[in-house]
Amino acid sequence: MAVGMLMMMPGVTQDQYEAVNKRMFGGEMTPDKAPDGLIMHSAGPAGDGWYIYDVWESKEHFGRFAEEQVQPAVREVMGDAAAGGAQPEFYEIANLVHGR
Repeated sequence: MAVGMLMMMPGVTQDQYEAVNKRMFGGEMTPDKAPDGLIMHSAGPAGDGWYIYDVWESKEHFGRFAEEQVQPAVREVMGDAAAGGAQPEFYEIANLVHGR
């Protein structure tokens, strides 16, 4: 069953988010570079930081992506302390509609 993943990252900037993406994808994430199991990705400014809201096929898909790609990229861009900082929240998705 699909899950929503929300991660709030106080103090994170757009420049840092873009640097992490560049490390993982060579630039922006595009559909042809999307990780296995990702259904939808969104991100943007939130208060004093940055948010990510994704929809994944499963928590396990997100977990593999986080362990294999996100954490190493965050360590490289922002240092070891940042790699374990933000904790994702997961939500079961009962209805997911793709617009036209």
